[in-house]
Amino acid sequence: MLPADPVARRGAVFAVSVLLALIAGYFIGKSSVSSSPAAPPVAPHVHAGGGSYGLVVESSSFVAGVAQPLRFTVHAPDGAVVTRFETLHDKQLHLIVLRTDLTGYQHLHPDKDSDGVWSIPLTLPSPGSWRIFADFSTVASDGHRIDDTASAQLGVAGSYDPVALPSSSSVFDVDGVSVTMDGAVRAGGTVPLLVRTSAGPLERYLGAFGHLVVVRADDLSYVHVHPEDQLYRGAVRFWVTVPGPGKYRAFFDFSVGGVVRTAQFTLAV
Repeated sequence: MLPADPVARRGAVFAVSVLLALIAGYFIGKSSVSSSPAAPPVAPHVHAGGGSYGLVVESSSFVAGVAQPLRFTVHAPDGAVVTRFETLHDKQLHLIVLRTDLTGYQHLHPDKDSDGVWSIPLTLPSPGSWRIFADFSTVASDGHRIDDTASAQLGVAGSYDPVALPSSSSVFDVDGVSVTMDGAVRAGGTVPLLVRTSAGPLERYLGAFGHLVVVRADDLSYVHVHPEDQLYRGAVRFWVTVPGPGKYRAFFDFSVGGVVRTAQFTLAV
C-alpha cells in the first residue's frame, strides 16, 4: 500500500522503479552470458612444447630417404634419464616428426627398453633441418602425473629447398576423403575447432576420434590436443589454445575403415 502523503508516495514509487530496473538488468545480463560460446565441458588434454624435460638423441645426422635407427632418452629437469612412463591414448610416448618448413609430418610410436632408451627406424625423405617432438606422461617424485613435451633437432645433408606454407583453407582432401575444419583460433583464448569428414563413420584411433597437432611456422611452437571423448553433432571437437599470433600448420590424424589419414590446414592467428 502506498503512503497517503504525496512526497512519501513519490519516494515509494521511485524506489519500486529502481528495484524493477535492477531485476531487469540482472536477467538481461544473465541472458547475454548464456548466449556466449560454450566453455569446454572438461579441461582439454594438451601437450605443449617448451616444457622442463629434454631429449638427448644418440645420432642426429640422417641420410635422405634411408631408414636409420633413431635412439633417444627423455631427461628430467635434474638430468636423470626417465624410465617410468604412463600410458596415454594407448601409447607411452607419441613422437611427431616435422621438417622446419612444416612438411614431412609423421606420427610415430617408438619402443622403450628397460634403461629408458627409446628407438624406432626413421626415414627422413629430404634434406634440411628436422624437429622431433616427444609427447609423454611421467610420474614426479611426489606421485603426481606430469604431461610434457620435449624436442630435439635432426639434420639431413643436401640442398635444402624450403616449401612455402600453403594459404589458409578450411577444406583438405586426402585419399578421396574431404575434411572440413570449422572455427577460428585466436591468441589468448581457448576456442572450439570442429572437424568433419565426408567419409564415415569415424573410428577411434589411439583411444580418440582424432588427434590434432598445431605448430607455429616462425618458431615451431607446438601444441598437441586431444578431443572430447564423444563426437559433437557428428564432428570431432577440439578445444585449442595457441601460444600467440602467427601462422600455424594444423595436422589432424583420423581413422576410417582401418586406414589412418592426416588432413593438413594452415591457420592464421
